[in-house]
Amino acid sequence: MLSQEEVLQICRKYQLKCGICETGNDHFRLARDIVRPAKTEGDGHAIEYKWNKPGFDGINPLDFFWGVCSKCRYTGELDDAQFRQAERDIKGFREGLDADGLRNMLTGLSTGSGLTQLLGKRLGDADPLVVVVAQFHLGIFSHCLGQKISPGNIARYYLRLAWVYRDQKKYYPDSDLQQIEGKFDKLAKRFKGELPKNSDYPVEPGLALSEEGALRFARAYFERNYELLREAKPEDELRLRYLMAEIGYRLYELTGAPDDFKKAAAFFSGTMQKCLSIISDKSVVGGAVNRAKEMLEKAGERGRELRALNKSRGGDGEFDEEEEGAGEKKAKSEKAKPEKGKPEKAKVKGKKAVVAPTGNGQSAKVQAKVPKTAEAPAAAPKAQAGVDAGQSVRQTAIMKEEVDRLQDRVKELEEENKRWRQLAGRDALTGFSSKVMLVRFALPKLLKLLPKSGPYSCYAISFDEFARVNDGHGWSVGDKMLKESARNLRKLSQEAEGDEWYRLDGAHFALLSRGDNNTARQRSADMRRRLSKVSVQVDQTQMPLMPSIGVVTVERALSDSFGDVANKIYEALMQSLAKAKEKGGNTVEMFNATKF
Repeated sequence: MLSQEEVLQICRKYQLKCGICETGNDHFRLARDIVRPAKTEGDGHAIEYKWNKPGFDGINPLDFFWGVCSKCRYTGELDDAQFRQAERDIKGFREGLDADGLRNMLTGLSTGSGLTQLLGKRLGDADPLVVVVAQFHLGIFSHCLGQKISPGNIARYYLRLAWVYRDQKKYYPDSDLQQIEGKFDKLAKRFKGELPKNSDYPVEPGLALSEEGALRFARAYFERNYELLREAKPEDELRLRYLMAEIGYRLYELTGAPDDFKKAAAFFSGTMQKCLSIISDKSVVGGAVNRAKEMLEKAGERGRELRALNKSRGGDGEFDEEEEGAGEKKAKSEKAKPEKGKPEKAKVKGKKAVVAPTGNGQSAKVQAKVPKTAEAPAAAPKAQAGVDAGQSVRQTAIMKEEVDRLQDRVKELEEENKRWRQLAGRDALTGFSSKVMLVRFALPKLLKLLPKSGPYSCYAISFDEFARVNDGHGWSVGDKMLKESARNLRKLSQEAEGDEWYRLDGAHFALLSRGDNNTARQRSADMRRRLSKVSVQVDQTQMPLMPSIGVVTVERALSDSFGDVANKIYEALMQSLAKAKEKGGNTVEMFNATKF
């Protein structure tokens, strides 16, 4: 089983609301172009996959085919946009379902004994193959809840389930198919009993607990799909004919039954005849003719291989022309029905119980002998070793991705912090650093260096006439006055190295500079005197720079918590400024303490 970190390497996570019970669910759908078949068999089964991530060769992509609701167990194909978008119109989605089927499903949910709930219990099984088999049958059953079924979709689901069984030794080496059959066998009657009635079924859907059973269902529904084709492109009809022929070939490999041979041979022959009709049709031109020629060659070769296999099993490799016509007629004009009775036993070793549809629509257990060619070449221990190696590669890839992600995140945070420091640290109007920079960065840094650098003094300067300008002339003129005031403050610090100016708020400014208490007393008096002689003018408005100044000198920090000490210094600075204003302004107030 993959961990969620491993799953997220190859999947996109969808958070969807169930169209039946409105429960929120997390579904994991394979990411676009993350995997593709590298080599396939005639019926589309992928012998090899090419993953764009290392370490996933032991994972079956079909494990991520379905999305299952965690509550009601309604299941949909993750590639189906209608399923993914059901929450946009839940009422409309429900209206598209069979009313009785939906009612029975919800009743089973409330009692905990409905088919979907019983199948849902298999999703917690320790055997991953049991989980996948349960998902496919939940998906088939959910599709059949619709008022209109799609034979093509049901056929695809059964065909892919057949591939799951075919790949048992490759992807699920520890699974036992006979034990799995026992876990589902008792649900066969419940499946058919709770299935909504539908006249469009060529054969009633049921549990397929083996590759043979799944292929028989798939062929029956592909035949119905072929029957319903209307004005299809010749290439589409060809592909469907050939697919049914390949399914028949595989069935004959599994069973050795004469009826399976005859039906497969009939479809190969019919495919070749259709190819010849396309090639000879002058109205069909271009690529369609070339593809028909390729299909003709392929179908001919596979037909010869089928006959050779039949001869190796004691047959004559031939079949009656009447059988060919009957096979074509059955696929084109009748509802396709599975063969009556049980297929003959193949003369090879290795019996396996399967459930296959019979002529009366019921499921019957038959004994099918599986040829050695159907077995995966890799032994279970070797497969297990491959899984373990793949897990190591996946975990390594996860760690590398996590490191890369963290490095990228660190860079993002550094850039983000830089932007925030620029936004929070600089006053756009005056160009001075902000109060945040003073309290959170400058003062803590100063306190840390205090033992080596010596005492610092902090001056708070407020212009007493500024409120009058704002009230009398508005904020626009006031802002211009602030810019001019800041320009005059800069002139005061041109003579002193290391001075740093800050705008606190309104017309409150701060200066951070080296110097002890005596130096601060002299400098603050000099600043008050010089600023009092200056006036700034904006348009026709003039404002004298009469300042109130509060001063705090810091000689020692009494705590290692520099952030707390910085806050105390700022509070002391504001207290001294407030006292200067209370005295009528245009004055200096020194704070008594120098240790904080």
